[in-house]
Amino acid sequence: MAKVTIKEYQSRCFAEYKATVGLPDEYTYFYGNPVNVLVPIETATDGAMVVGAYPSAKFYRIGRITDVPLLDNDSPFSSETYYDGARVRSVPSGCELNDNYLAPLGLPRTRCWITDLVKVFLFKPGHVRRYQELGSLSAAETRSKFREIGKKSIPWLVEEIKLASPRAIVCLGSEVTSILFSVSEKEARSYLDGQARDLRLIDMTSSAICLPHPGIIMKDFRNNPWPHRFRAEIIPKAFKELRSMGL
Repeated sequence: MAKVTIKEYQSRCFAEYKATVGLPDEYTYFYGNPVNVLVPIETATDGAMVVGAYPSAKFYRIGRITDVPLLDNDSPFSSETYYDGARVRSVPSGCELNDNYLAPLGLPRTRCWITDLVKVFLFKPGHVRRYQELGSLSAAETRSKFREIGKKSIPWLVEEIKLASPRAIVCLGSEVTSILFSVSEKEARSYLDGQARDLRLIDMTSSAICLPHPGIIMKDFRNNPWPHRFRAEIIPKAFKELRSMGL
């Protein structure tokens, strides 16, 4: 059997992913725009694979209601700039990845396969409330289903790993780590130390480095130990691990 190409995987994932994780085809934003599957676009092989939780979206102001999700981002961890109806704003995930992770780890994006475990935007309760204020009677919260959808997404991620043949998989956050390593979130937090571990998924074993989620390392207040630990301990350890893998 011929090996599946990256393009073939992207096409099949885009068309089939929602059905395989239990989401309807008509999963949409407020004006009916589809919540599409964000397949990996930056697909370097023999490098590092970065796995985030799930994609963000583009948020707009409608009348007096702000931060209304209306459109997909262009790709996982993108950094588009757009006008939201009141101001120019940008999607922060791409810059956060570049500045807080890839640059200090010495990883150019050109050597990364960048993806998310869950490949569609998920609606939080606040998003649903905004939709309801705008008159939507069918908005449904999906963020609470992250773990369920994430587990169902593992076969898709395994396909990506086989295509990417990464020297290391960089897992971002305790939620992703918990699902991929089949441990509780409390235990997963102890994995966020920059140390390489064997990650066993279905029929394969890979080297994985788990790091804190961007959200926790950017909250630099007195009772949050993660930003200092991230800079002083976790990133230096991960840097050494990646160099030992030839990255």
